[in-house]
Amino acid sequence: MTMTTAHLESLSLHAATNRLPVAARLALSFAATVTLWDQRSRTRRELSRLDAAQLQDIGMTLSEARAEARKKMWQI
Repeated sequence: MTMTTAHLESLSLHAATNRLPVAARLALSFAATVTLWDQRSRTRRELSRLDAAQLQDIGMTLSEARAEARKKMWQI
């Protein structure tokens, strides 16, 4: 199953509630962070596979796409 942004936001919201034990909040927060990193990694990998015409369609240049694709998963 692919984690959507809505799922990620829901996970983060649950992690922020005070009704959960500390360990559960930490686990949910960790899961949300790792999920976000995975999404970034996949998106950047796919971005690196696009050609100049496809990049132009989404409003990016080849150099912008390469710079984005070089970023580590934790970098915004």
